[in-house]
Amino acid sequence: MTSFTPPIGTQALLFDADGTLIDTWGLHRAVWTELLGRVDFTVTDDWWEAYAHEDLLTMVQAAVPGADLNRAEELNEEGTRLYLESLDRVDRVHHVAQIAERFHGQFPMAVVTAGFRDVVVPTLEAVGIAGLFSAIVTGDDVDQIKPAPDGYALAARLLGVDPSACVAFEDSDSGLRSARDAGIGTLIDIRRL
Repeated sequence: MTSFTPPIGTQALLFDADGTLIDTWGLHRAVWTELLGRVDFTVTDDWWEAYAHEDLLTMVQAAVPGADLNRAEELNEEGTRLYLESLDRVDRVHHVAQIAERFHGQFPMAVVTAGFRDVVVPTLEAVGIAGLFSAIVTGDDVDQIKPAPDGYALAARLLGVDPSACVAFEDSDSGLRSARDAGIGTLIDIRRL
């Protein structure tokens, strides 16, 4: 188990979902590899690294030049269906999920993700941790997703705490920037945890 002690004055714990609480990247990549393979595009390691954290339209246009928002949304709908059919392939990021389990009931906790509610909630449920969180803030709930600070700012408001008294757990530079720009007091990069 990871030894994590919240700093003195901590009032809430905030967790990113994909890659932080839940190991979903392999499944997301498999889904997008299949979808984009249907239009003769090969998802390489470099392409995935460059575009996996981008917004939907940017990612799709990087593979299918000229694709409009309707085409991107069609691909995303099919991808969501394929993903939800394969939830048995996801697992917890154990050392981070254990932190959430250990502090459940001691601090209010929220999930803050750029993902969409129709995917995030079933994924959290599939790995048995959805009930740990007082709030789940998704890309559906904010005007701008990460790296904008909107999600973290909303989570702190929903939990009724000052952002500076929160700890955020993240696995990406854009997520860490989002939390920092929202005024979150302590940032934990789980890649170094």
